[in-house]
Amino acid sequence: MRYPIETPGMVETLEPETTPVETPADAPPLDMRCPVCGKKLRLHDPITGEPRPLPPAGKGFSSRAKCTGCGTILYHRGDGVWHVLLDDDLTDEDRALDKLQF
Repeated sequence: MRYPIETPGMVETLEPETTPVETPADAPPLDMRCPVCGKKLRLHDPITGEPRPLPPAGKGFSSRAKCTGCGTILYHRGDGVWHVLLDDDLTDEDRALDKLQF
């Protein structure tokens, strides 16, 4: 689609750029949502606020995130799929760290 731009004495036609934008290989999928409240998940470092890549699947605490909408603790199963963290998903190491309030 072309968009005409009028300037005094002439009309220019600009065409929008149609080349696809490349994303890094470790970039998270564009439409990840919380399975509880449906809020869009935007991964960021909790300390610096910088965007971060998708965490590895099944790696304990490093595979978890907290939804800022409803506060639910989620874990990454892989391919941008998130699920609610249940007690059955916790390992003995997770329970020990919870007792230490880590």
